Amino acid sequence: MLLSGSPDWSICRTFTYQFYFQTIVKKSSVPKKTCRNPIFLAKEYKKMIDSGQVKNQVQLARLKGISRARATQILNLLKLDKSIIDNLEQIGDPMDKKVILERKLRKITY
Repeated sequence: MLLSGSPDWSICRTFTYQFYFQTIVKKSSVPKKTCRNPIFLAKEYKKMIDSGQVKNQVQLARLKGISRARATQILNLLKLDKSIIDNLEQIGDPMDKKVILERKLRKITY
């Protein structure tokens, strides 16, 4: 037997390792991403202001974690023609994918 001070002391000590890898891959339970209909979002924001839940757009922006300008952009969607708003509401909320692009709607609000 070799002593631990000897340069060859580890030769007598051999270890065996066994590794087991999981062969079945579990699917993650990540929920399917949904997109909000911008008209429903604008109506929700307007309702919060009208009901007194928030005092103004500044408080709304802070509560939702968006900029004041972004809150204004979303609320300005309610300036669209009534027939356009009605058609957009028929799509429903939430949507599976971005059917309505809020940026495109902003161009026709003014």
